[in-house]
Amino acid sequence: MKETLPRFAKSSKNIVNFSDKKPKYRFRLVDFKNKDYKTDLLLCQTQCNLEILPKGVMIVGNFDGNDNIIPLLKDEIRSISLIRGKETIDTFCLSPMHILLKLGIPSSISRYFKVYPSEHKITETQVVIKCDEYQLKLITSGNDYGKLLRIFKKAGYTDELNLVQKPTLSLLNYNLY
Repeated sequence: MKETLPRFAKSSKNIVNFSDKKPKYRFRLVDFKNKDYKTDLLLCQTQCNLEILPKGVMIVGNFDGNDNIIPLLKDEIRSISLIRGKETIDTFCLSPMHILLKLGIPSSISRYFKVYPSEHKITETQVVIKCDEYQLKLITSGNDYGKLLRIFKKAGYTDELNLVQKPTLSLLNYNLY
């Protein structure tokens, strides 16, 4: 009788190896300060991913040319600040986004009907994590704010979460003609 091995236990020449691809990073670690408020310049401005788990947060990135992990246990985290970027809405009269906004549809839905990319912009979202030992500041796309908020709440970080929203600038209300 043959022994059955796990499905991916052995590498075969016939199977394409997908691990050679570089990972797509969604965050940038902008600032890393230790407990003495000294900035580690080797960790700043590196691309990374943020994995939010119920027991803690992991920051996975290519630090110092190697793939490394910065683990943050939930007990160590004092506060998590989500800072939403400034939203700018600048449409023209016959734009589908403009018509939907005038009908009362929220910008979070009507932004999918924009004609030009410049009609709706949100500047970058910042994530500031303060721990007992260090402080981290990450930035990501402005459109990821809602998704990050849902993930943090679902993982049980509602007590540590501080929300800051920058104002919305709607150029629809100004009559320039």
